[in-house]
Amino acid sequence: MPETPNYYSVKVNLRDEANMVYTMIAAVIDPVETKSVKFEGVSCTSPLSLLPVRSTFQDFYNRMQRVIYKGEQQKNITKSLQELIKTKFGSESFLEEILHYMDHNLTDRLDFVFSEIHKRTSGNSEPKVEIHFELIDPSEITKTTVDEEEIAKKEAPPPTPVPQASGFLIPADKQIVQFKFQLSPVNGVPLVELKAGDNVYIRLVPGDAVTDSIINTLELKDESGAIKQIPAKIVNISNNKNFSEVVIKINEQIYGKIIEEENSVKIKTTDSQQGAANIMNSVASPTVAVSKAKQNPALSADESFHLLPYIIMLVVLAIGMMTIFVIL
Repeated sequence: MPETPNYYSVKVNLRDEANMVYTMIAAVIDPVETKSVKFEGVSCTSPLSLLPVRSTFQDFYNRMQRVIYKGEQQKNITKSLQELIKTKFGSESFLEEILHYMDHNLTDRLDFVFSEIHKRTSGNSEPKVEIHFELIDPSEITKTTVDEEEIAKKEAPPPTPVPQASGFLIPADKQIVQFKFQLSPVNGVPLVELKAGDNVYIRLVPGDAVTDSIINTLELKDESGAIKQIPAKIVNISNNKNFSEVVIKINEQIYGKIIEEENSVKIKTTDSQQGAANIMNSVASPTVAVSKAKQNPALSADESFHLLPYIIMLVVLAIGMMTIFVIL
């Protein structure tokens, strides 16, 4: 036994090419107290996850944690492995055995011990075993030589571009509602082919005070609670590689703005045979509905005035007939 209070650091790689199982095990052992200080193990499907066995214990530990964090471990095998090494490295007799092998540099016996661990967790095979052990000062347990954070940054996918505003400004005195396009996968027009002036169908999306108020005012919610589709005119559209920014106008007071991240979607447009939708006279224009309502009383009064002579004639005729009947 070493006389200094150093720890043994042992790192193991097990390469099972037949079953495509690649295992890393690392442990720090106190040879004086015959106890485990720290240990970890993981099995994965890629040999690229393995580190050289001469890396530090903390390098091994960090790599295994990253494999688990990314979900690249073989879950069932790793679970069995961790349960087994927890039992093994918690056993004083097992620790005495491998300490004896390390003290006497019996690497072939260590190969056999860890091969048996692999067979119990991954099946009956003969993995290639790589082992490195060394004495380290307790302060060196956390020493690292591999920057896992830098590796993670290099492996990270490029950031998704943030949609930029097109520069089109909706007048400040207008109401802005939330909406979504009415899609038509068969007969619709691809979003990238639309242009300012085109008429499309949309549905308002409730959730904010302005949109909710417009939905209630225009009575756009049917008995089932669904929002009715309404026509709108595109007043500005800005197409980018991965998204499009679209500004629509429902009437002179109501606008909407959306960033559509799927340029390939097909939008329902007005029937070309019917001509462009008259946005101001559509169901989306509250002023039209109000003015029509105001016109109805006047229309009824005019009709009553024109019928008045006929009513008087009928009354006179009825009186004459009654007089003749009395005389007779």
